Amino acid sequence: MRKLFSFIPITHRYLFISSPRSSRIISQRVIIPPRTHFKQASLNMSTPRHEYKQLPEDSNYIENFYSELEQFEKEYLQSVLKKSYNSFENDPDELVFQLEKYVELHVLPKYSSQNPSNYFIPQLKVYCGGLSDKVIVERYLEFINAVRLTLRLNGGHSFIFDVLLKAKNVFDQLEKSKLKH
Repeated sequence: MRKLFSFIPITHRYLFISSPRSSRIISQRVIIPPRTHFKQASLNMSTPRHEYKQLPEDSNYIENFYSELEQFEKEYLQSVLKKSYNSFENDPDELVFQLEKYVELHVLPKYSSQNPSNYFIPQLKVYCGGLSDKVIVERYLEFINAVRLTLRLNGGHSFIFDVLLKAKNVFDQLEKSKLKH
């Protein structure tokens, strides 16, 4: 039988601790919201805000993540938050925070496992059901870092993600029409 309550002796008194039956820890990671979530926050952001700078031609750090950009936009930004990437133009740290939340609350529960296996991600202290699940979770972690890097390099302007997705969509349509002819 599972133990629901425990008593911890503290000198002459006891501390009563109960653990909820339905809660489940997905990972040991703590996600800290950006400063703008707190009332006494200053306007200083951790992502530097300055004039827009064009991304270098070989910016493979974000262009390798088109499918993750699109999936995050459709599954979370549009359906849950009713926003686009451009909505975070004044607060790029909020975009990174929402992306971390998405990974923690949507990606990890879908691809993690309670059973210890060979597919362990030490960074999150999470086990995955199989190698493909581990690759997906690690790819999302790389995606978070790529978004952070992109925002730092381009002055914190999040509209670039909308532009990248639109450009890729137009390019894909052009390729399809070429193949038909």
